[in-house]
Amino acid sequence: MGRKLVVLREDNSEAVLEEILAPDEQNLHDRLRLSPGLLPIEDLELDGPLLVVGQEVSLASGRIDLVGLARSGDILLVEFKTGPQNPDFRHVLAQLVDYGSDLWEQSLDEFDNTVVRRYLASRYCTDPKMAGARSLEDARARIWPDMSESDISQFRTRLAETLETGDFHFIAVAQRFTTSMENSVKYLNQSMKRGTFYLAELIRYQSTLSAEPGQPVISAYACQIVARPERRPTSPSAQIGEAELLDSITDDEYRLALQRIFDACKGIGLRFEWGKRGASIRLPTPDRAEPLSIAWIFRPDSTSNWSGLSHLTLGYDKESLAARPSVKERIEQYGKAALDLPHGKPPKIKLIVGATFDPSSVVALEVELIALITDTVSAINEQGQLA
Repeated sequence: MGRKLVVLREDNSEAVLEEILAPDEQNLHDRLRLSPGLLPIEDLELDGPLLVVGQEVSLASGRIDLVGLARSGDILLVEFKTGPQNPDFRHVLAQLVDYGSDLWEQSLDEFDNTVVRRYLASRYCTDPKMAGARSLEDARARIWPDMSESDISQFRTRLAETLETGDFHFIAVAQRFTTSMENSVKYLNQSMKRGTFYLAELIRYQSTLSAEPGQPVISAYACQIVARPERRPTSPSAQIGEAELLDSITDDEYRLALQRIFDACKGIGLRFEWGKRGASIRLPTPDRAEPLSIAWIFRPDSTSNWSGLSHLTLGYDKESLAARPSVKERIEQYGKAALDLPHGKPPKIKLIVGATFDPSSVVALEVELIALITDTVSAINEQGQLA
């Protein structure tokens, strides 16, 4: 099929591996299940390792090949095909959408019962880490034991939102895709309101043709994303966006101050992740695919916000920052500086370091707030620590 790999042994001898066709869909399926790290979910801007929570699980539309979760709580639905035939490809896209519709609007408990628990009790669950796991929470704790309480809360929130809205990551896996297939996925990503589509090439290599006499046959697998959305959009699960939040503010001075703060944040490359009541403002770092939240904004009338925050908060989550050592020192200085500003109030939850500013304080301190954010990001950028 064309592609080759060179494997260097410890004695500096080499073996040439040539791409070969997988014998069947199950071969690819089993390899990815046994080695879920093959799927480069970082290319989907998601943090791993991938947690497999379903294989050959029966849903209303049929048996889904693979269900995986990212550390963020995003759901990946994976379907396999062995060849580039158009009828097979159209079928796999239809299957992915069908499976998404089966899971759409499930509660966390329903997802746990209909997918996760059945998989953990099945013969397909062979990961030693999953020994004794009986539920989604058991599986999560085994794969990501370092998750903080805030990480767990965000994981569950994102997972619930994904099920509620159908904002799944649909991944078709094969050894080769055609240009027309890539165009089909591009069209779906441009036209669909919910969900994102990806094509992943899972390639099998073997040293069959060039193996030296007496040398064992070497096999290898590689996986790469060959089609994806042009950019990762703001979460479509959001029920509010920048325009909606600003329109909800009746105080003209506060609304204009926030608009200028938002513009400054976007101008220096910060990202907005919108949710039902507001947004987190995030800084990309090289440590994780998931950016670090350094500010939060909520509607003036919203209650029961994440971690009890309200209005505009500048700061950071201590446990999230601990996982991003490249920016730790500078962000700690940023959190202290926010708390040192007048009128700022420390958040009620101890995990958040920083200060919350009510509307009148935001208006009075607009220049200082913008300067603190932009100076912090500029300093990190000068150190070469922005992702």
